[in-house]
Amino acid sequence: MSRRRGASLTQDMDLSAHERPLSLNIPDRVEAAIARGVQSGRDFPFAKAGRLIEPDGDGLTDAVVRNSDGVLVVACRTQMPDVTPQMWDWWFGWHGVSSTRYRLWHPRDHISSALAEDRRHLPDAKARYIGNVSFVEERIGEGEIHKLAIAFKAPSAFGLDERKVAEQGTAICARGGLPHVRAEVSYLIHFVRRTPGGCEMLSRFWLGHVKSSIPLVGGLISLGMNRRTARIANSPDDFGLKLLRHCSEEMSHLTKILPGLYAAFR
Repeated sequence: MSRRRGASLTQDMDLSAHERPLSLNIPDRVEAAIARGVQSGRDFPFAKAGRLIEPDGDGLTDAVVRNSDGVLVVACRTQMPDVTPQMWDWWFGWHGVSSTRYRLWHPRDHISSALAEDRRHLPDAKARYIGNVSFVEERIGEGEIHKLAIAFKAPSAFGLDERKVAEQGTAICARGGLPHVRAEVSYLIHFVRRTPGGCEMLSRFWLGHVKSSIPLVGGLISLGMNRRTARIANSPDDFGLKLLRHCSEEMSHLTKILPGLYAAFR
């Protein structure tokens, strides 16, 4: 996992016309999922992530599940009227270079952002973020600030059929990492499919898939951190429920401003 900090605008264009107060009102179905707490009994392994793009999905909607191997799975669905999949590919290639842009996404929890590589000159929206790394600082719920490295991957690297993805919309795929300990710790997918009048996003996080890049001892560290007990300790139930709320808040909020941003800056 790259540890470089690259492109970050110290000054950005005036985005005040696109700033909106954050609404903390998330859909009732998400509130109900949080109230149910963490579920178990049926596994949703990352190895079967390709099912997410099938017509019936993977059978998981708005939930936090603890797999039998200790991995914590967070699933969130967001309805997005007047939004297109193309807007999402553009967004992931546009916002990461600037903390000002990043904070538009979640004005309370998002703090800073920088990219490993400045790819603003590339004409293809996907090429700007796939293979790039976004270094962000954010809160997941109140309290601690998390410093994360989001390494974007091609959907095929996660077992998704890219032809089927393109027919339906787009998929943003990434490895989440902790740069200060030189380890990747999660997988995430935001699958965006067209619907009448807009699109729908199915977000998935698999927390607890650890790969350490520390020389010589990385393999042993990874082995220990992927034990069930270690996964539960490092991705506790409460964090998964906070992540579900955070995801619903940020995606619902961005849905309201993304069409205007896309029209103004693409």
